[in-house]
This record gives sequence, C-alpha cells and structure tokens, in this order.
Amino acid sequence: MKRKPRFRIRYEDETFALWLEPEGREVSLWEEKELIFVCGRLMEPIFLSGIIGRTAAMAPAVALDCSRAWEEFNGKPYIFLRKSSGKFVPGMVLLGLSSEERSRLNQFEEIDTVRKVDQVTLRIGERDVRGISFFKR
Repeated sequence: MKRKPRFRIRYEDETFALWLEPEGREVSLWEEKELIFVCGRLMEPIFLSGIIGRTAAMAPAVALDCSRAWEEFNGKPYIFLRKSSGKFVPGMVLLGLSSEERSRLNQFEEIDTVRKVDQVTLRIGERDVRGISFFKR
C-alpha cells in the first residue's frame, strides 16, 4: 500500500490563493511557466503520482467558461472538458512538473488521439491567469 503523501499548505493573503507542496519541495505558484489544469481522478495525489512517478505540488483552481461532459470515443466512455461560456469546472493546477512528467501526463490523457491541449482561463484565489488543460479533439 502506498504511503499517503504529506503536504505543506501555503497561503497568500494578497490574492487569497493557496497551494499544497509535498514535503521537501517548494514551488512558486505565480512563477510557473505553464499552469496545467486537471479535474477528476488526476486531482488525487496518489493516483497522479502513479502516472508521473512522484507526488506533485498543486493548487485549487477553477476553469472559467468550461464544462465537463461524458462522451464516447471509439466505443469507450470518457470525461471531456469543453468550452462553455458562463460555466466553470473546479479542479487543481499541477505545479513544478518536469518535461518528462508532462510527457507521461500527455500519454495518460491520450493527446493527439482522444484529447488535445488548449488554453484556458483559470481562477486561483482572486486572480485570473492563463493555463492549459485537456479538451476533446
């Protein structure tokens, strides 16, 4: 049985943003090159660590003008993120991923066959920022 990850909770008064850092790792929420928004099982630290190979830092976020939907692709059910004006999807932003970890995440999300990477506006605390997420192809 995998050991439950331990996190340090960080909070910023100015923006009301919070994020979680795994023990022994420090990240800067606002200095990330590319914020990666996920929802569903990828928000679970143990599940995510099975995909990328370690516990990742993350921050609660909302994807603006998006919705989630179940759809079939090649006879298999998937949850897809889609653009939907005025709606939102709660999730997490992954922080501090290496290019290798990003590659594993893209493989899990079946980029180029089932999903594509696209830009999304995210709200973290009281700040709106640009990021990316995984949408239906």
